[in-house]
Amino acid sequence: MNVDNSMMSGFYEGILSVIMMLLASSVFPFAVVIVILMIILKRRMPVIKGKYGESVVKSKLRNLGDEYNVFHDVYIPNGEGGLTQVDHIVTSVHGVFVIETKHYEGWIFGDEYKPYWTQVIYKKKTKMHNPIRQNYGHVQALLTYIGQGEVQDVHSIIAFSPNSTFKFKKEFTSAHVIQFPKLITTITQYKERRISEATVKGINEKLEGLLVKDKSDKKRLKTKHMQSIRKAKDAKQTGQAKNVIAKNMSKQTASPVQTTCPKCDGQLILKSGRYGKFYGCSNYPECRHTENVNTKQMSV
Repeated sequence: MNVDNSMMSGFYEGILSVIMMLLASSVFPFAVVIVILMIILKRRMPVIKGKYGESVVKSKLRNLGDEYNVFHDVYIPNGEGGLTQVDHIVTSVHGVFVIETKHYEGWIFGDEYKPYWTQVIYKKKTKMHNPIRQNYGHVQALLTYIGQGEVQDVHSIIAFSPNSTFKFKKEFTSAHVIQFPKLITTITQYKERRISEATVKGINEKLEGLLVKDKSDKKRLKTKHMQSIRKAKDAKQTGQAKNVIAKNMSKQTASPVQTTCPKCDGQLILKSGRYGKFYGCSNYPECRHTENVNTKQMSV
C-alpha cells in the first residue's frame, strides 16, 4: 500500500508541476487545448478508426447495382431482451450478405475456430475477438428476426482495411475474410437467383422497420446495445467463476479424508516427497509414521 500511495503521489505531483508550468507560460490557453485534444483523440481513436472503416465500406457498397438493397448500422433484437449491432446488410435475389467491418492495420493472425485473433504491429501484439465467430452471432440474430425458413443463402463477410496483411494458415469455410477493395467482387460473384423477389421484399420491409434516423433514438439503441454486451460479459465471467469453484470443490471431494495417526493420535496429512505423494504424521519429526497413498499399507 505504501508503494502504491507513493507512486500515485508522484504521479499527481508530476501533473501539478506540468499545470504550474503551463500557468506560467504565455501560451497557456493554446497548450491546454492541444493537450486536451490529444488526450481525447487518443481515447477515441479506436472508435474513430471503426467509424472511418464503416464509412469506406458504405461508400463502396453504393457501387452495387439496383438489384441490391443495402442497410447500414442495424440494431437487431437478440431474443434475450438486448440488441445485436450489424455494420452492413446487403439483400438480393442472389443472397443476403452480413458484413462486419474491421479497420485494422498490421499483420493479422487467426484461426476459424479459435476465440481470439492477433494483430501485430512492430512486434506489439494485440488480441481481438474472432470476427468470424462475432459475425456468426450477427447472422443468427438476423435469421431469427426475419424467420430462418425464409432464406438459406446468407453469407458472412469480414472486411479488413487494405493496410492489413493476412497471415492465415488455413482457408476459411464459414466466412469470406477479405479487404475493402474486394468487397464488391465478393458479393457479385454469386450470380444465381437463390431467393424469390417476394421473400427479398419481405426481408427488406422487416429491416426497414429497424432503421432509426432520430439521433436521440439512435443513442438509446447504442446504450441498450452496450448494456447487452456488458450483460453477456458479466454472465461469461460468472460462469467461469462457477466453473473454478466447482473444480476446486471436486478436487476437495476427491481428496482422501485425513485420518488419525495410529502411533501418536496426530493427523495424517497428504505430503509430497522424493518418491511422490504420501501421508505423514502432523507430529513429524517426533513421529515418523507414514502411509502409502495407493496401498494404504503401514510403514515406519
